[in-house]
Amino acid sequence: MTKTSLKSRLKSSSRCFGVFNSIPSTVAIEQLALAGYDFIIFDLEHTLHDMRDVESVLLAASSASLDVLVRIPSGRLDLIAPLLDAGATGIVAPMVETQSEAQALVERCYYHPYGKRGLNSTRLNEYATRDLSQSLNEANESVVVVAMIETTLGVENAALIAATPGVDALLEGAADLSQSLGVPWQTQHEDVRHAVTQIAEACEAQQCAFLAIPRTTQMMAFWQAKQVSNFVLGDDRSILRNAHKAHIAEFKKELYK
Repeated sequence: MTKTSLKSRLKSSSRCFGVFNSIPSTVAIEQLALAGYDFIIFDLEHTLHDMRDVESVLLAASSASLDVLVRIPSGRLDLIAPLLDAGATGIVAPMVETQSEAQALVERCYYHPYGKRGLNSTRLNEYATRDLSQSLNEANESVVVVAMIETTLGVENAALIAATPGVDALLEGAADLSQSLGVPWQTQHEDVRHAVTQIAEACEAQQCAFLAIPRTTQMMAFWQAKQVSNFVLGDDRSILRNAHKAHIAEFKKELYK
């Protein structure tokens, strides 16, 4: 059975679940796939990973039929071409604040006629063993472009960013947004929740996918009530830590009862 593309799923009503991946291990990638995630966001913004780490992750994910979006460091549009050439499903760009920034992002992610992504014979067309023109069309039809909204200016321009042709989804960044609003790390603050809701509403108005990061089960219920269907469920490091804490606590409870 042919797998429906992540791009199509994000735009449909089917639920998609992702997670930030900060552990550059092939075994970790296999475990995330087995756990049932639809995609991962490999993080280059808040880690020291290099391109060799990315390539290992992409190969492991490909073997496990797991889609990989890569979050680039802020402003590093030059990384987009090699990441997509290596097999990334798409790009997550942090701190997008204006439509012009969104347009610049799109230009780097798409080939002609939608963008100016550089041409080369790479993994994309199986190193010149497939017709390149066909590969370019397939790439344009499947690449996923995500803009993170993490500042008050980004929230103000969310509708314009969501309306930018080629942008598939907006991802809320409540952590940095809380700082922009003057309440650092208070992701559940009323002002932060209101701003994030504005992002979701802008996406709905422009028929652009919205990616929520529900940090509590209450927030999951909140987004479900608003018909949001795409979620990023935290970071693999904290999930791993919490799982081990719960695991050892379970056995200590038996030992000391």
